[in-house]
Amino acid sequence: MKRIIFFAFAILQFSFLQAQNLTGVRIYINPGHGGFDADDRNVVIAPFTSGNPNGFWESQSNLDKGLQLRTMLQNTGASVSISRTTNTTADDLPLSQIVTMANQFNSDFMLAIHSNAGNGVASYVLMIHYGSDLTDTQIYNTYNPNNPTQLALSNKSRDISTEIAKNTFANQITTWSSGYQVRGDKTFARTIMGFTDGYGVLRGLTVPGVISEVGMHDYIPETYRLMNMEYKWLEAWNFYKSFCNYFNGGQITTGVIAGQVRDSRIKLETSYNKFAGNDQMLPLNGAKLTLVETGETYTADNLQNGVFVFKNLTPGVYNVKAEKDGYYPQTKTLTVTAHNIAFSNFALNRVRSTPPQVLSFTPNVSLADSVEASTSISFSFNWDMDATSTTQAFSITPHTEGTFTWEDTNYRMRFTPNKPLEKNTVYTVNLANTASHPDNLSMLNDVTFQFRTKNRNRLSLITSYPFDGNNKVYFNNPTFRLVFDRKLNTGNLQTAIKVLDETNTVLAKTTRSVVNNSIVSPYGSTYFNLTQNLIAGKEYTLVVDGEVMDEVGMKLVEPINIKFKASNTLVTAQPVIETFETPALTYISTESLEITSATVATNTTKLFDFFSNKINVLFSNISGEALFGFLNPLNVSNDKVVGMHVFGDHTGNEVWLQFRIPDGVQYLKLCDLNFYGWEFHEVDLSNLSIVAGWTLTGMKIERKNRYLFSAVSDILLDNMLLYDELVLALKTISVSKLKAYPNPASSVVRVDVPVTSETLLELYSLNGELLSKVNNNKMNVTAFSTGTYILKLRTAKDQYTCPLIISR
Repeated sequence: MKRIIFFAFAILQFSFLQAQNLTGVRIYINPGHGGFDADDRNVVIAPFTSGNPNGFWESQSNLDKGLQLRTMLQNTGASVSISRTTNTTADDLPLSQIVTMANQFNSDFMLAIHSNAGNGVASYVLMIHYGSDLTDTQIYNTYNPNNPTQLALSNKSRDISTEIAKNTFANQITTWSSGYQVRGDKTFARTIMGFTDGYGVLRGLTVPGVISEVGMHDYIPETYRLMNMEYKWLEAWNFYKSFCNYFNGGQITTGVIAGQVRDSRIKLETSYNKFAGNDQMLPLNGAKLTLVETGETYTADNLQNGVFVFKNLTPGVYNVKAEKDGYYPQTKTLTVTAHNIAFSNFALNRVRSTPPQVLSFTPNVSLADSVEASTSISFSFNWDMDATSTTQAFSITPHTEGTFTWEDTNYRMRFTPNKPLEKNTVYTVNLANTASHPDNLSMLNDVTFQFRTKNRNRLSLITSYPFDGNNKVYFNNPTFRLVFDRKLNTGNLQTAIKVLDETNTVLAKTTRSVVNNSIVSPYGSTYFNLTQNLIAGKEYTLVVDGEVMDEVGMKLVEPINIKFKASNTLVTAQPVIETFETPALTYISTESLEITSATVATNTTKLFDFFSNKINVLFSNISGEALFGFLNPLNVSNDKVVGMHVFGDHTGNEVWLQFRIPDGVQYLKLCDLNFYGWEFHEVDLSNLSIVAGWTLTGMKIERKNRYLFSAVSDILLDNMLLYDELVLALKTISVSKLKAYPNPASSVVRVDVPVTSETLLELYSLNGELLSKVNNNKMNVTAFSTGTYILKLRTAKDQYTCPLIISR
């Protein structure tokens, strides 16, 4: 009896509504593209292969919408013309012909139906109407906003397009990435697409028109929805509603119920992008929807969209029941009003009738087989689990802090320790039987297992350039090199290893310069350059984040901050004794040990003039030394300093200079090859055993680093110098006799000595360049930038040197 009263009341209401009437309204419909041709859009989705005409094609989607809209309009008296009724190449008309047909039809509106593309990461409503944006005053070849007729056409196009945008955007089945847009085609084409005179399907119109781009067909959840005919009917219905509104065609006397059916907990495990919300959840293919009052049913299709639509409903209250095998049914009450769509999305709960069980776990090994200390622990279940009870049921001994994540739509739980596990340790994992699934059934038994970790639990940084405290890093295009004890996982290296300036600003890497894991196995490495040069005298920080990890997930854990300072490197204020413009050394095999090969050649990578000398050594053993003799030996005494520009290879090997006297030989170390790129290094010859009679005869490269990557040394040499005092270090500092104050200084620096005609105060750069000289015991330093310098005092009897810091 109640049902009879309900429908009697509904019919009474219905009779008072004004039926829609579009008699005299002329609509031209252009379903975009056509013919499965090259200008069409085929988005490949399972189970269809590329080019399959049964899959998604924009041309077919546009046509389905257009034909359904034509029927709706004609049923209410509108005059309709459509550019094509089949999806063939012959029906894919030239754009200029479509424009001509719309004009000749004397249309009240031309609707070009399309869908858009956004690289799979966006979906929104875009209406591109005839004309330009309101703020655009530019004059185009075929459109002038100062022309009253064209401006009126643009304004009418905008008004109708805005009505369409509002109605299509109201669709609650889809997930929009942003709000709707209504743009003039001239402005949009010029500013976004780079076209000079708008879109061809609107160019030359003498009637209002729009290109409708409702949603992105390459956003895959939307692609699947666009495979559903009723979903496309909804878009056509919203076009129809918009025309009724704008052309005073009256209200649509019926309403619509629409929505989608998805699982309440299980996510759609696919690789394509899905916006947060309903699109994340599993669509329930084949779900059955029933209108309880009328008995009408709808079965969701099998194309991963879960869409359902009940059309042309008499206004009133309806109960919609959603059912699917293996799920609890759900009923919702909805009120249908004329001229509107009542949306409802169902989230059904699965029936879980048996207790949960652990199907497998990891690591599943015997105690005789150890696992990486970076391992995570996982459980796979026969049901999707309740996260709270299952994580509370987990324990590990020794106690370990970590995080829980859920995979495979809550069928798998993973525990990831916050830090690598302890080395060579037995761990016991227990999952108590209190773990349950959403139907509140718990496991019948505990699950317990053990495993042992390997004797390594950290990724180690073996060497880096720059190294901490390095103050010789050449400012011009420096190369950063880091070597680790294992191959790296490269996923986060771009952001986890970075260079900061003094303001903690990240300096950008040159993308093409980045080379990862190029070093000999088992080591890992990352090399890169910056997009800009450094500033000599400034301090920088090379940051290595604790999240840097190797290929098995072993993390560095403790972050590393490497402080270094940029330098000019080039020393030009001292006498040059060898330019290395031609080969200056020759390999002496008879005085070398454990060497496979060694060569000397000129090279165009240089600091001065045209060439440098390149020395290459291949060691045959974990230790060895290669001796090279100077073709032009140089006589020296032990009151001198030898300096040389060296391009290091970051091997950790050593470079020694050989000095001879008639009855002996002595070696002095020039540098450790713990750097990469150009640096200046010097040797204080005061360490030679006697004063005079020495000859600089050779250079030795000695393998000291036992790592495999040190088996090859490859260095460059440029400008060797001979001079009186060290320029990079302090030969003598006598604080008691020389006091510079203030230090740091900002404007004037003084020393505690009386001024005589012999007093000379000099300021040098760290590279040995004389910057200022005064016959006084004070010096104005305001002209020099912040940094570290060398202050030298000369008197009639002595000379003293001390470091000076200029700071402001």
